[in-house]
Order: sequence, then C-alpha cells, then structure tokens
Amino acid sequence: MKLILVDGFNLLSRYYFATERRRAQDPEVTVKGLLRKVDSWTTDFSHIAFFWDGTRESTHRYAMYPEYKATRNGLPEPLFEDYLKLRAALDERGILQSELTGYEADDLMGAVATAFPGESYLYSSDRDLLQLLSPNVFQIMPKKGEEQLVNEASFELMYGVKPYQFVDVKALQGDSSDNIPGVRGIGPKTATILIQHYDTIETLYMHVQNETLEAPHQKYAKKLDGHEEIALLSKRLSQIDIHAPVNTDWEAYRFGSHLF
Repeated sequence: MKLILVDGFNLLSRYYFATERRRAQDPEVTVKGLLRKVDSWTTDFSHIAFFWDGTRESTHRYAMYPEYKATRNGLPEPLFEDYLKLRAALDERGILQSELTGYEADDLMGAVATAFPGESYLYSSDRDLLQLLSPNVFQIMPKKGEEQLVNEASFELMYGVKPYQFVDVKALQGDSSDNIPGVRGIGPKTATILIQHYDTIETLYMHVQNETLEAPHQKYAKKLDGHEEIALLSKRLSQIDIHAPVNTDWEAYRFGSHLF
C-alpha cells in the first residue's frame, strides 16, 4: 500500500500564486490545475489524504509561545474561495480530508505517516516534515516545475545530519518564517556542526553546563550559555507531534472509499 499525504494549504498556495495572473481569464484556473494533479496521483497511490491546519490560536505551540507564526498574513479572499471549492471537489472525488482543532497539518501528517502500515509519501515544500523521514516515510518536494523525492539517505547527504536531528538544528538556528527564536548568533552552519557532534540540544547543553565542549567548539560556549531555555522552547515548537489523535481506519484513506 502506498499513501500520499498532502499538506493542503501548502499545495493550494503554490498553485494559487503560480496561476494568479491567469485568474482574470479563468477564475477556476487554480482549482482545475490542482485537481489535475490530484487525479494523476490515483495511478501511483492506493491511498490519498489531504490535511489542513487548525487555527494558530488553538495549537499547543501558540499556548507555549504566542509569537509563533505571528508574522503570517491571512488568506487573500480569492485564495479562501479556492480553498472552499477545492475541499468540495475533493469530497466529490472521495478523498479523505483531515483537520483537527489544536493541531497543524504537519502534526496530523506525522501521526498518520508513522502509523501507516505501508509506504507514506509526504507532499509538501515545507522542510519541517523532513524530520519524519524513515525507511517507510518519504517526502515529495515540489520545486519550480519539478519534484524532488527525498529519503533518509538523500537527506543525510544534503544536510549532514539524520532526519530526527533536523529539529535540533532548526531549534538552534531559529526560523524567521515560523517566528521560532533559536539561539542568537548561531546560524545554520554552526548549528549543523554542533548537532553532528553532540546529537541533540539536550546533550549539547549538558556539555555547555559542565564546560566539557570539545576544543573546536569552545568558541561557541558564550553564545550558547544562558540560552538553554529558549533553545528547548524552539525545539518544542519545531517538533512535529506524531501522537496527534488521527483516524487509523486505513480503508478510509483508500481513494474513493467513502463514496460507497
């Protein structure tokens, strides 16, 4: 069995902005193009599901850190209209859609992908999902007219760490798009070097506190010292909740199953 899990807003936004100039001639251009993509998946995947974000204010991340994703703007009205049309069209095709108050699409995708008894393919350009990669979980990343399939091995070649460590790297360097603070003065290169050597933020700070950083890394001690709390908060904000409550009736994910 092969399941494709689609980050709904990520895909819809990409199609919306790619087709924005053609809307005057055809107001349905975004949804029609996106549905052609969805229909193409039915030949390669037995199971298909779309996942949508709950409201930012309802999530546990907002409760921990109200500034989380505070820089994001609301949906343009035409995009919201396309969202409603797309959801209706997916229902007509018998494609399962999942949304749960308190959770983001990433959480639901992570919980489903890690529980599914076959191969799971995450469809999104969102790099946060890369932390989920495993022997049975892959990510398809759309990029400027092409798609990149990422697995554990190719991820490690690209980023120099294991998928589970990606969240630690992000927590150290921060992420302005999600408004995750990170540790001031620690950029992607330094964050990667530190996690390569110390595996996790928790182990790294154990060495910081005990003053046992290896000689090449002692130059980072001042930047790290006193910022353990914000680093751990950033990790909790970045970590996908694979224990989110999700539907595990796998027949419900089979394409067209709930039309009958």
